[in-house]
Amino acid sequence: MAVLLTGGTGKTSLRIARFLQDAEIPFLLASRKAGAGAGAPNGMPALNFNYLDSSTFENPFQHKFPYGKKISAIYLIAPATRDPSPPMMEFVDLAFKKHGVKRFVLMAGGYAQKGGSFVGKVWEQLDDMGAEYCVLRSSWFMENFFEAQPATSIKEESKIYTACGNGKIPFISTIDIAALAFRALTDEKTHNTAYDLQGPEQLTYDDVCVAHESLTPLMWKRTLTGSMQIAAKFSTALGRSIEHVKLSEEEKVQRNVSLGLPEHLAKLLTTLEVRARNGVESKKMSDVEKVTGRPPMKFDVWVRENRAAWL
Repeated sequence: MAVLLTGGTGKTSLRIARFLQDAEIPFLLASRKAGAGAGAPNGMPALNFNYLDSSTFENPFQHKFPYGKKISAIYLIAPATRDPSPPMMEFVDLAFKKHGVKRFVLMAGGYAQKGGSFVGKVWEQLDDMGAEYCVLRSSWFMENFFEAQPATSIKEESKIYTACGNGKIPFISTIDIAALAFRALTDEKTHNTAYDLQGPEQLTYDDVCVAHESLTPLMWKRTLTGSMQIAAKFSTALGRSIEHVKLSEEEKVQRNVSLGLPEHLAKLLTTLEVRARNGVESKKMSDVEKVTGRPPMKFDVWVRENRAAWL
């Protein structure tokens, strides 16, 4: 088999690629950035692909894989556009009907529904056409804290700005997402279901930011097994106070625009935060361990392992 990873230079696709590489399964990274010669690690095959340019749709199927392998599974990541379903559905139709691709793994938001908005129509298409498929309904990535906006404000201001209020979010590492996606793409038996992917803890931004500078070393030690454990994750790892600045919906939109985001994307990202504030992301069930055999990573472990990013 060979696997096509759209969104090939993104957080989840690159990590899936490493699982495939370790398993010696041929794969191909496909994205606009890869086509521009950027974003793909050395030694990983990559080519130009753009959902918003149908002339690139045939490119992956012209790639020469080792031993004459053909693409038999595709990982689908939505493009950054208002309605990604039409171009994604066009590509899926081409891959399934013309090139015989039978298996698809679709990344979706935690609130995705078959036939619903965003990629819900793609999910419905996969089910209706009889494809082997799996939908990943993921919560928010821990790796989002690497993005320019939060990373810069953490490093330079010791602050994180959101419109999430006190909403609880089960942050998950993309390593855990990739581990499950790898299984869905390569297992002999098709999964044909939707999985909910969440981390092991329900966290507010206050939980991951609030510092306790007044605590003595002994008191810090006691918090590791106490009720204040999650309230000190970032601050404990970085050794300084990290403040969560709670913004209104309009304030967050304006902040996003001031940082260079197009208005429609600024509003979309803020809408996701408002939904989190209203409890949409708060879930207690996760399928990660059931499928991969290992529990998802805890937030404080992830922060400690990556602390250099915010120093």
